Amino acid sequence: MNDPIDAVSLITEVLSWIGVVTGIVLVVAGFVRRAVFSGWQQTLGVVVIDGRGERVYRWLGDDGVLYEAPANDDETQVLEPGDDVTVYVNPRDPSVGRVDDPSHEGRALRTTGWILLGLGVVSIVVQFALLFVAG
Repeated sequence: MNDPIDAVSLITEVLSWIGVVTGIVLVVAGFVRRAVFSGWQQTLGVVVIDGRGERVYRWLGDDGVLYEAPANDDETQVLEPGDDVTVYVNPRDPSVGRVDDPSHEGRALRTTGWILLGLGVVSIVVQFALLFVAG
């Protein structure tokens, strides 16, 4: 492997396999994660101090039950007791709520996957170009 074209060909071969395979897996995982978190309903909650002296936020579910979760998120640390907070509730389980918007779920996986997939496709194109240069 004294020829630089052989070295570049080997590197692009590895990058194409890693980029395409890993990219496809991450893109699919990102879309699955987004699908799992889609449909969460937005409701209004309030930050309170519970009986143990801990900060929590509470919301009323569609089933008429009052639910609560610890207010230890970055979004709720700046709120004072009595402040309103937007809570996103899982439609399959109304006891599961969160204050960060679930529409962003899977975005990092999809972005990383698209970048790796693009790297893999560029590597494949470079491999084909090297076939004509080396030939």
